[in-house]
Amino acid sequence: MLIKDLKDKKIMMWGLGTEGKACLDYLKRHNLGREIVIYDDSVPSQSYAQTIEGVEVIIKSPGVSAYKDEIIAAKQNGIAVTSSSDLFLSEMRQNHPQTKVIGVTGSKGKSTSVSALYHILQKAGVNAALGGNIGKALIDLLDEEHDIVVGEFSSYQATDLSSSPHIVMFTNLFSVHTDWHHGHENYCRDKIHLAANQKAGDICLVNSRNEQLVHYCRGLKNAQFYNTAESFHAEGKELFYGNEKLLNIEELKLCGNHNLDNLAGVFAIIKHLGLEPKASAESLKSFAPLPHRLQKVTTKHGVLFINDSISTAPEAAIGGMDSFEDTMGIISGGTINQQDYTEYAKYIQAHPKVKAAATLFQCGPQIAEAIKKYVTREDFVLFEVETLEEAVNKVYNEVKKADGSLVLFSPTAPSFGYYKNFMERGQDFIDIVNKLA
Repeated sequence: MLIKDLKDKKIMMWGLGTEGKACLDYLKRHNLGREIVIYDDSVPSQSYAQTIEGVEVIIKSPGVSAYKDEIIAAKQNGIAVTSSSDLFLSEMRQNHPQTKVIGVTGSKGKSTSVSALYHILQKAGVNAALGGNIGKALIDLLDEEHDIVVGEFSSYQATDLSSSPHIVMFTNLFSVHTDWHHGHENYCRDKIHLAANQKAGDICLVNSRNEQLVHYCRGLKNAQFYNTAESFHAEGKELFYGNEKLLNIEELKLCGNHNLDNLAGVFAIIKHLGLEPKASAESLKSFAPLPHRLQKVTTKHGVLFINDSISTAPEAAIGGMDSFEDTMGIISGGTINQQDYTEYAKYIQAHPKVKAAATLFQCGPQIAEAIKKYVTREDFVLFEVETLEEAVNKVYNEVKKADGSLVLFSPTAPSFGYYKNFMERGQDFIDIVNKLA
């Protein structure tokens, strides 16, 4: 749907989060819509039946599942359903031919990837903008002129797009957000939908090291793979292009070897845009990592505390543990999200550097059960606790006792029900650590 199609319509804005508010402001700023009504299903007193009466277009916020019965019924009744992200992409493809849109998604690593890419583009003097799930709401960028827009897209935003970015990058696929998507299968298909409407000449860059991602990307007409021997790929702490070494992770402020997998995709984009990889690698040395993503908090009595609150999957925690060679303890737990902790537990068993784990919150017992089943080392201790403060203290004391040097907070699950978001959760961890004697 294009912006002009909203001109004389009765529009219902479903949800007014950050993106919804930005979209509403845009509609008002451009005098769009014959009438605009607001619906919030979290308000018990509001009647959906009354609000939807006469509505011709629903613009839904990302938090509103495309699988809701009301959304499905609205489409069946001839009501157009769109989103702020879809309006942006459709408009850019149709009416802004001078601007190239890059869309990045994946279960993990998308925020770091888009931020690193945007940093490189800025350093190269490119007129670029950063938006989507990070930075400005994409629809606000329609009022600006840029050569390149770098957008982070969540699975919620990608689900029912009718247009795709010119360049798409997929980082990986793990099991997260299954409730919104009514199952893991839908979640994977919805992620990949970001590239479903690409045109001839577009490109879709796929991480070859993620088997699930490769499986779901079969059949994408513009797919090209990174993290292969002949392309950009990570080996240990280093990033290569073919046989040419570009950088070592220790040269960067960015923490975590797994980030090199994501940077392989970023550099594939850089090369596709015609920029020089060596110069881009040099400019990346000044890139400051994002908070709550393997963030170094502080060191207490020789123990470094790492805040990885962005971690919402067991695979992310495995990547976090694998990023450090230090003797460590790990803290994990959040809401239940149909995740399997077998490989998480097996990693701990196979790596004696992990001396302790604390599990907590709703999925804590599930994680603890996997650890009890697979971790049999006598030099390992498990704490099942109720609060994050208790977890920090117990793991910290155990790590000190084992002459360890690292405490990793990698929740492996979403935060909803305990915290508003991963940022609030990460800040709570930071506050607890800073209060330690």
